[in-house]
Amino acid sequence: MQFLFRLPAVLSACLLLALTACGTGPDAEGTAGMSPARDPSPMDYIKISEGPCFGSCPVYDFTLHGDGRVTFHGNRFSKVSGQKLSSRSVGRFLDALETLKAHDFEALSGVYDRSTCKMAATDHPTVNIDVKTEELTGSLSWYTGCRGLENRIRLERMVDELKRVLDVEEFIGTDADRANMRRR
Repeated sequence: MQFLFRLPAVLSACLLLALTACGTGPDAEGTAGMSPARDPSPMDYIKISEGPCFGSCPVYDFTLHGDGRVTFHGNRFSKVSGQKLSSRSVGRFLDALETLKAHDFEALSGVYDRSTCKMAATDHPTVNIDVKTEELTGSLSWYTGCRGLENRIRLERMVDELKRVLDVEEFIGTDADRANMRRR
């Protein structure tokens, strides 16, 4: 009979030990002692903009905030002219952030302009990327006419993938759309 009274106490102790064990080890705080991932703040943002070129390059600003709000402003050769508000999922923001990390945005941050190029072709757009999150903060300004850059292919891949993940094309249109705008 005494055994039946002790069983709840033994089960409680085992449960307490099991719960305590779940909160220890490298995964308790994220990975290897890092703080746990947090949801993005509405103040976090990833912004990409492109400036003018000689042809029908889209001129726009696209900002995705941590809560999924999108602010787009199309200036020239974009499917959407003026300001448009939209939204994406928070998951899309996190995907864009992971894209930047995967391409080592921090190492690529900086200015790549005519003063830092070995050679520069004229009349190309400048791409600017600004990021502000707890995990990643930085700015990149890249004149796409820069030639002889060691990181040129990495920059192109990162920008192309970021634009794809953000689905910027929804607002700027395709190359064919812009070619039609130019004919008008």
